Amino acid sequence: MKKQLIYFLLALTAVCLGACNNDDEIDTAHSIFSTEPVERNAFDDWLLDNYTYPYNIDFMYRMKDIESDHKYNLVPADYDKAVALSKIIKHVWMDAYVELAGIDFLRVYVPKTFHLIGSPAYESSGNMVLGTAEGGKKITLYNVNDLNVKKINIEKLNNYYFETMHHEFAHILHQKRNFDPSFNRISEGKYVGADWYYYMTAEGAMPRTNDIAWPDGFVTAYAMNQANEDFVENIAMYVTHTQTYWDNMLRAAGETGAATINKKFAIVYNYMRDTWGIDLNELRKIVLRRQQEITEIDLSTIQ
Repeated sequence: MKKQLIYFLLALTAVCLGACNNDDEIDTAHSIFSTEPVERNAFDDWLLDNYTYPYNIDFMYRMKDIESDHKYNLVPADYDKAVALSKIIKHVWMDAYVELAGIDFLRVYVPKTFHLIGSPAYESSGNMVLGTAEGGKKITLYNVNDLNVKKINIEKLNNYYFETMHHEFAHILHQKRNFDPSFNRISEGKYVGADWYYYMTAEGAMPRTNDIAWPDGFVTAYAMNQANEDFVENIAMYVTHTQTYWDNMLRAAGETGAATINKKFAIVYNYMRDTWGIDLNELRKIVLRRQQEITEIDLSTIQ
């Protein structure tokens, strides 16, 4: 079978060399494969000044086929919304770490590629993928075109972007220096892997929402995937939400669930403080303050 395929390709190559490469001029002006460099605009210059030069980050807002996951049906990010999100990310996420830990900390550990995708990415199960990180080098954010610049919704920004950013950045940190393995044993036997998004009842499969996961000692449903995801979800949810939210979650979790969450969070808090010099209470104060400052930022297109 392999030989037949090789022979076929060789024959096809010979035909193309003889027939395809003729003297007819190729209409390169209308080819989908352009070798011409994209002309840099004012936004590209802003990205150089705010992402590339200080942090060596390649901020890709023009969707690149080679950087995209082909198992999803995706569309590019809208230009104006990419501009707005780039400013929001810098102010609320990046500058929060700089304010607390210094610019050198972020320079060393921040992913060197950000890639924006306009549409959501859906798994075959129907679950929406909010973001991905690849080896600590690249973060992809989806659903950019759903951003409403005229009506900033902090809860939505957290759900779609900032929980993802803190989540993925925490992965980078623990992959560099691992956390106390005793964390893995606290909920040992309760992790459900890829089945985190549903649970079985007498009536059949039901969606597992965050509030369903709380009594089992998990801060989100996704935290039930595996221990590493559980660990970083604690960081992402803590720094993006108020103490009121956290207290309400613990109350709803019940005595057993709250005790489990508190035991895990103690390890998470100590790890970030002792390993990286980051006090999560201070980081949360900065993040929450910067969230409220979004409305003061000019999110309009850079001229």
